[in-house]
Amino acid sequence: MKNFKKAAAGILAITMAFASTSCGEKDKDNSSSMPEKKLEAEQQDIIERLCGEITEPRELENTEIKWFSFWDINPTASEDKDIGVDLALFQTKYKGTVKYIPTVSWDTYFDDLAETVIAGDPPDFIGADDMNIFPKCALRNMIEPIDDYFNFDDPLWSDMKEACDKFVYDGKHWAAITRIDPSCIFIYNKNTITANGLDDPAELWKKGEWNWDTFSKMCTDFSDPDKEICALDGWYYEDALTASSGKPLISLENGQIVNNIGSAELAKAQNMMFELQKNNVVFRKDLHSWQVRGNVFGTGIASGETLFYPIGLWAIEDAPSVTKPYGDLSKGEVMFVPVPCAADSPAQYIPSRVHGFCICLGAKNPEGVAAFLDCTRYAELDEEAHQITIDQFKKDYGWTDEMLEMRDEIYQMAAEHPVFEFAEGVSTDVTNLTDNIVKTTMHPDPDARQTWTEVVSANTTALDYMLDEAQQKLAK
Repeated sequence: MKNFKKAAAGILAITMAFASTSCGEKDKDNSSSMPEKKLEAEQQDIIERLCGEITEPRELENTEIKWFSFWDINPTASEDKDIGVDLALFQTKYKGTVKYIPTVSWDTYFDDLAETVIAGDPPDFIGADDMNIFPKCALRNMIEPIDDYFNFDDPLWSDMKEACDKFVYDGKHWAAITRIDPSCIFIYNKNTITANGLDDPAELWKKGEWNWDTFSKMCTDFSDPDKEICALDGWYYEDALTASSGKPLISLENGQIVNNIGSAELAKAQNMMFELQKNNVVFRKDLHSWQVRGNVFGTGIASGETLFYPIGLWAIEDAPSVTKPYGDLSKGEVMFVPVPCAADSPAQYIPSRVHGFCICLGAKNPEGVAAFLDCTRYAELDEEAHQITIDQFKKDYGWTDEMLEMRDEIYQMAAEHPVFEFAEGVSTDVTNLTDNIVKTTMHPDPDARQTWTEVVSANTTALDYMLDEAQQKLAK
């Protein structure tokens, strides 16, 4: 299973970095020949109007902020990649620029970050979106509290205070959360649905019939493992289906790290997953060097070889040149639904993550970061600014009205019933252990697959020990 985890990390880095630099080496200058795509004139007018509404701008001595990640905030991934509204506002209001400092790879992300902090030349900020930053980066002295830069009683930030309170340690906030995102959706191609005589999942959703039962039947009916026709591919279906129970494996509650491995909710989800995988519905990554089909996210969806691709919305909130593996969005081929829940679930639970940022320890320009993050909140709260993003999806990326409506619904449900998984954020050892725990009942190799009862019995003691150790560090 060690290779399983490492391959997953490598694939994610390659795919999400999209393009401006190689994952194999750092480019400190980060020069890019890709021309930046600007907003249209009427869209820029909205940005100018919003600039005028920032009546108390921050005073910046330095307008460049350094961003450390495996993907670039700047629209450098492709020629048809749109600029974000938050970045456009930051550029217009503050003449701000974001310098991208890429990590060597996903596997070395935290070591690379620690190296810059120790050397006294840290980046200014990092992302919290993958739920893998907190609390370990606070414990390892790689980020610093944000309370000096944000007032959570201010209307700009007040509705995010509850989310930011999830990232409290030693009485201080360590991440600025700008919105709640669904962490996973199930993408499918309508042509594949029609060709196989299956019910459209979006129609099932509208009728209140999209659940584990209908999902499992579709997966079983579709899959033909001898021909590598598989219902599921990717790296996220196990985590998504587990969280759809309404209970994360690891949660943070009132500053306490909580192990939920023995919960009835997780048992119900994992038992369903074990029964489903008896039908061999997942792509055999173990027979393909632990790579997804084609080594590119989405491969198999447009071609009809894969039924569902569980992944984040970010996978299709992108330029047509990137979303091709899923199909032609502009022709209405691509659609998505929420992660299904149990038919008797008390709520539509949404596996969720935060869209947020942390200031690095020793950052040279934390005030510049705060100014950019203010811009992200203005972009979220202003209706016309938010509409720019929606228009980009529709006009430039080919989104249909049906997709936009579903997106709105899922975001609304994420706000109402989010399920946050903190397993990635505790420690590397916890990450490796919990990754194996969640994935074992659906392991593609039948000889490596175990029942949930076996998984719980084999791992509870070790997980308790690791979490107790982390909790003791938090208590100091």
